[in-house]
Amino acid sequence: MKRAHFLTSVIISLIFSATSSFAFDTRPPQIQDAVRNYIEANMPWPLGTARVSFLSMETETVPQGKYVTMRVDPPGNEDFIGDMVFIVRIFRGGNFFRTETVRTRIEVLHDMVIATRTLTSGTVLKDRDIKTVRKWVHRIQPQTLSSPDMARGRRMTGQARPGMEITANMLKDVPLVQRGKIVKIIFDSGLMRIVTVGMPEEDGMAGAIIRVRNVTSNKIIYARILGDSLVGIDI
Repeated sequence: MKRAHFLTSVIISLIFSATSSFAFDTRPPQIQDAVRNYIEANMPWPLGTARVSFLSMETETVPQGKYVTMRVDPPGNEDFIGDMVFIVRIFRGGNFFRTETVRTRIEVLHDMVIATRTLTSGTVLKDRDIKTVRKWVHRIQPQTLSSPDMARGRRMTGQARPGMEITANMLKDVPLVQRGKIVKIIFDSGLMRIVTVGMPEEDGMAGAIIRVRNVTSNKIIYARILGDSLVGIDI
């Protein structure tokens, strides 16, 4: 969630005395500082997991000698990742002074699943095949997998070299029941339980109803997939 969602702008003020000979230990806040503070106060990412690069240079330093205020206005896109443009309005002594347009690139540390070895099409992924790494990204793809649990037990539809990201569109679920492979058929009415074997006529995932040929009677029945190579007859 965005922190300080009610903030629509970041105000940074610094009082300068025209007659004082006070020497500042630090430089006055600049435009990039104001933008960085705005991003960190409003981004949905935890502190330390985002970094900001400035694609445009500051044209001038902030004026000195009076009250100085900078107001950062957010862009229309508030995803706080990728290339974003911010408008900074500078006021001096309560009066509008100038506007700066600041272009930024925000990168975020994001978990992704990668291959630990060369994987061929048809490989059913196991723990040894994949791992999670954190990388700086300026765009999060909708197909990105952030945990090995999202890939483990699924089948590769293409090839992957070591270190290559494994994405959702590269995988498909492995059917619990496969056509032509013997399954156990269970009929359980509560009063009577019958177990036999059958030959599926089609692949299927958990909960699907498929056609199965009863090996004993050679008849086609419809059964619901209950588990790995296990189907049941609904009553």
